[in-house]
Amino acid sequence: MKNDIRVLAVALCLSLLSSISFAADSTGAAKKSDRFIIDNTTVTDTKTGLMWAAGDNGADISLIDAQAYCDNYTGGGYDDWRLPTQDDLATLFDLEAYEISGYSIVGIIKLTGCCPWASDQKDARVASFDFEYGNPDWGHPMSTINARALPVRAAVND
Repeated sequence: MKNDIRVLAVALCLSLLSSISFAADSTGAAKKSDRFIIDNTTVTDTKTGLMWAAGDNGADISLIDAQAYCDNYTGGGYDDWRLPTQDDLATLFDLEAYEISGYSIVGIIKLTGCCPWASDQKDARVASFDFEYGNPDWGHPMSTINARALPVRAAVND
């Protein structure tokens, strides 16, 4: 009886693992899941049609410098990157990822600070998205503490 249960448990685990649709070519270059296509420097969200840098800039940064960073980013060989909107960033929110990285962002994107800048503006305040608490945020454009640049572009017809 115990052996039957163990065999059933192993079969169930193998079945679940085989249903996860990650695939890589022999070089390990691109992986695909149901929603994301992961490459060395980019992550494409098939649900939104957006391509993201695989990680942020890695250090505190002002809004002006974040805009320049995104405008000059060339990940994946593309040169049409931009600063995301708050709505763009909100599509990456994943509450369950908090246990893994300390930030509620899909686990395939490396975030080194809580709050990537966004391009939205309201009066003199500028936008970011706080992946520590999971909400849009507004602040001063020269603030840099935990602020990051996370480039995005449209992935249409790539």
